[in-house]
Amino acid sequence: MSAEQVIQSIRDREFAYLLSASRLRVKQKISRIDIGSIHLEPMNEGDTIDLPRWVAEVLVNLDICESQEESFSSEVFKAVTREKIAGSEQLSTLRPDFYLKIRRQLAHTRDFGNLKPSSIPELEKTRTLIYDLIALRLRKILSIAASLSPPTDVREKLTPEEYQIFDSVYGLLQSWRSMMMEGK
Repeated sequence: MSAEQVIQSIRDREFAYLLSASRLRVKQKISRIDIGSIHLEPMNEGDTIDLPRWVAEVLVNLDICESQEESFSSEVFKAVTREKIAGSEQLSTLRPDFYLKIRRQLAHTRDFGNLKPSSIPELEKTRTLIYDLIALRLRKILSIAASLSPPTDVREKLTPEEYQIFDSVYGLLQSWRSMMMEGK
């Protein structure tokens, strides 16, 4: 799979991610709202609603609603902890949309001007944890891809993006092994 195909695959999955449901809690009473083609009926403070993620982001940015999903930094910290506990030969399982959420959150907070100054150190710590997690998982993925017989559950433990890497490297290594063993 080429780099362009990988990038397009991620963009396609990100589009689907933005359409997926996100749970919100309404922070204030609101009358009918129209956001693009989405029409929201009146809501009361404390109501819990599920909306497409892109709409949820708009309402959270406007401070009308707050997300009911686990915080970004907490989710990353837990993922790194699970990965370290799993050991050097085993992969923990990540949500299929884990990297899409990371990508979206980092893009959303890239402009530090939108952040409270007090949240910048936490964002930097989370960014460091993301780099650590990616490095940990890539080492494991490459090790598993280099093995003669990868575990049967490898696909379930990898996100779709990681599986693309695994599948490409595994296929390349199998071809190389075959060529070396044939002696031709």
